[in-house]
Amino acid sequence: MITRKAILWLISGIAGCFAFLFLSYYLLIAFGGEKLEEKLYFFWNEFREILVNHGPILFLSIAILPGFILPVAPLLTLAGLWAEQHGPWEACFFCLLALTVNLTWTYWLARGPARSLMQGLLEKTKFTLPTTPPTNLIQWALILRLTPGVPFIFSNYGLGILQMPFLQYLVISVPIIGVTSCGYVLAFAGIFSGDWQYLWIGSCLIGIMLILGKMSLKKHRNAD
Repeated sequence: MITRKAILWLISGIAGCFAFLFLSYYLLIAFGGEKLEEKLYFFWNEFREILVNHGPILFLSIAILPGFILPVAPLLTLAGLWAEQHGPWEACFFCLLALTVNLTWTYWLARGPARSLMQGLLEKTKFTLPTTPPTNLIQWALILRLTPGVPFIFSNYGLGILQMPFLQYLVISVPIIGVTSCGYVLAFAGIFSGDWQYLWIGSCLIGIMLILGKMSLKKHRNAD
């Protein structure tokens, strides 16, 4: 049985690693000055144009970059912009495919090298990683996936480190991530194209996932 405290410690550890990378970035900006910041801004604008005009590169970026701390929301925004010319449902399909690839490789990275690294670090503390998947891991996977504000990449690494069975991981993760990401893509596609039908559908999908997240958290609190 895995406790709320254990999950929070695990997520905090993963978040701490990413926070270190973010801090390193801002320190680099601080020491590099305005010129470096302008260069990075210019690079992002150029990169954005490449992504919007080249669908394969855009969806390859969605499959890879979120695993390296880049938030997925800006990429989904670009997918919504790409959808203006190529179709919202096509954009949703390719986003789902790309995110499934991301879910897969980050899971195996976490379950293999990342777990070994974390075990080595924890040997110096009183904490240890469970040797087998906790019995209530499915419940926690649903909570992590549905809770607003928890970056999905944290859940990828956390569930991989806890050795959640891969099939269960996909069965829970793909539908939730798929519906949420399609909601964002359709909403942005509706904004960029002026087709309010897509904006309405996307907003409804996002709203449904937020409601399910609140219900999941409430149910878990009542169970505790």
